[in-house]
Amino acid sequence: MNKRFPPIPQFVEPYPDESCYSILCRCMVRSAMSTGRFSQAMFGKQKYLSCFLWQPFRNEEASRWFDDGTSRAQRYLLEHSCIPYRYPFMNKRGRLDIDNWYDGEKLSLGLYHGITRDLGYRCWTKRFLYYCPECVKNDRKNFGETYWHMIPQLPGVFICPAHAVPLEQSTILMNNQWIDLHPAEYWLSNTEPRRETISYADLQLATDSKWMMENGWKAEIKLGSLLEGLTNWQFEQAEAKTQQFTTQHNVKNETVYHVLLANMKGMSISDFVEQKNC
Repeated sequence: MNKRFPPIPQFVEPYPDESCYSILCRCMVRSAMSTGRFSQAMFGKQKYLSCFLWQPFRNEEASRWFDDGTSRAQRYLLEHSCIPYRYPFMNKRGRLDIDNWYDGEKLSLGLYHGITRDLGYRCWTKRFLYYCPECVKNDRKNFGETYWHMIPQLPGVFICPAHAVPLEQSTILMNNQWIDLHPAEYWLSNTEPRRETISYADLQLATDSKWMMENGWKAEIKLGSLLEGLTNWQFEQAEAKTQQFTTQHNVKNETVYHVLLANMKGMSISDFVEQKNC
């Protein structure tokens, strides 16, 4: 056995919409290790763990965590990273690299960094972890514990698309994390949602973001096709609303821009993709 990677006592089964970071948090709790020792055991070195909110595990890291190796690791890579969210808007080469990787091609360090740049996680991740109080209550009822969901961490998402309530900002600051892991069950106590009027535009963006996380692998969305049929006035309005949203929520993200363009046409992203495929 490779002494650089000591065995992990127990690797957890992921919950629905659970981020890679949250999976690591729960695994660490069950291992009874400190975060530093746990990172050393998982990766052979201390690692910038907050990036696993969205970045995928590398094959050679994840495959050793499971008895059946790469096949199960690939499911984790697909279902618990942000790749489906960005995939519809990536260029042809980026999409091909990810397709080949998911089909079993080894993910080299260079390709890994290339995919990371395409995902743009450094440019648009929120500074803090977010959560939905209603989801916390449901998690504890259904699973006996809560966890960090992926969708609340998406740029521009400040409404829970499942419960239509405002998301809450946790005290977990992610920008400067190094090896710290903060299990949601230990940190989240507020389960009472704020009762306030929510914006339809914010709810639509959250709903579209959820759709992309669930269906992004099947879609290809080009900026040119989103602009088709827009008058100059509509385009200017779309630009102005996008800038307003970006300034209001401190979000600068290409995917958010695409979604808002579709919404300006009076369509959801799912409607737009369905129409283009007809």
